[in-house]
Amino acid sequence: MLGFVFGAASPLRAVAITAELQPWTQGPQPSFTLPNISGADVALDSERGHVVLVHFFATWCEPCREELPALNRLAARAKSTVKVLAISVAEVDLRVRRFIETTPVNFLVLLDRERAVTKSWKVSALPTTFVLDANLAPRLVVETEFAWDSVNPGKLTDTLSIATTTKPSHPGG
Repeated sequence: MLGFVFGAASPLRAVAITAELQPWTQGPQPSFTLPNISGADVALDSERGHVVLVHFFATWCEPCREELPALNRLAARAKSTVKVLAISVAEVDLRVRRFIETTPVNFLVLLDRERAVTKSWKVSALPTTFVLDANLAPRLVVETEFAWDSVNPGKLTDTLSIATTTKPSHPGG
């Protein structure tokens, strides 16, 4: 179990206390390329070599709005060892850009205008976050808001590195 990765949960975030990162057991997720809020295409494959959080959100979702600053702080603490790709689900570009102007983040915000990536990753709740290892294989998932301030990025990357190097190989996979 990966429970040692996390510290004490914030007393101000009672809802997030019960949320836990769960092991992902459903195999690989499809790669994707989506535009960022400036219009440039960003490929998931460009983040290979880093632990990546793929975070699905919407600006109208209150827990999502509260979670983005915590993800921003995690990315800052990680100093580029953990990357965040936030994916806005089925929203108008202008609305997302205006939201990010008022809630600035230091990670990429991508636009899944038609929900193609959301559907292909079988996301059914917002927020949902997948934690990918350096080979971009999903290892953990949380399908609700989460206390990202309680995550030690160094321990997270160490844990995922160990899981990746000690994972037994399976024929055909």
